[in-house]
This record gives sequence, structure tokens and C-alpha cells, in this order.
Amino acid sequence: MKYLKTLLFELIIIIILTLIITIFYYFNIINSNISSLFKIISFIITFLLSGIYIAKRSNKKYYLEGLIISSINILLFTLLSLAFNNGFNIKQLLYYLLLTFVITFGSILGGNLKKNKN
Repeated sequence: MKYLKTLLFELIIIIILTLIITIFYYFNIINSNISSLFKIISFIITFLLSGIYIAKRSNKKYYLEGLIISSINILLFTLLSLAFNNGFNIKQLLYYLLLTFVITFGSILGGNLKKNKN
């Protein structure tokens, strides 16, 4: 259940940040290059917050929780990619490795923040 809540947490943050970026792009406040950069940064922030969120809800081995949630994300993204016939390429592999690193780092960071509060 905590994994489902984490995925929902990610989805809400992604929708909010994407909406903000889209509004800025629509009103010509940012151009397409900066919009693409902000999208990548927003996903990194989302996955970092997701790792912190999952670590605060687990009791031990925070890095394993981060690896589990990143594996679920990778599975979902791969299934969506195959469903829309996008195939699989090296760029996606690098994105998935970045996703795994960021979520695991966030879960370790969240675990340490949790320990420091207690």
C-alpha cells in the first residue's frame, strides 16, 4: 500500500510541475529548450521527493525501499513505452539509471532525515 501511495504522490507532483512548465511555455515565458530542461529537472525533483517520501514511511533498509520503488517506476515506464510503440533505446536506459540513482539517493537521504529527527 505504501508503494501505491508513493506512486500517487509522484503522479500528483509530476502533473503539477508539468502544468506549471506548460503554462510558462504557452505564454512564451520560456522557450522549448528551457522547457525541456525544466521537464528533466522536475522529474529529478519528483523522484528525489519520492525517495524521501518512501523512506519516511519505512522502518529500515531505506535504500532497498528506494530500489523497489524505482523498479516499479521502471516497469511502469517500460510498459507505457512499449504500449505506445516507442521501443527501447540507450537514452531510455540512461534515464532509468538516473531514475534509480535519484530515488535511491532520496530514500537514503530521507532515512537519515528521519533518524536525525528521532
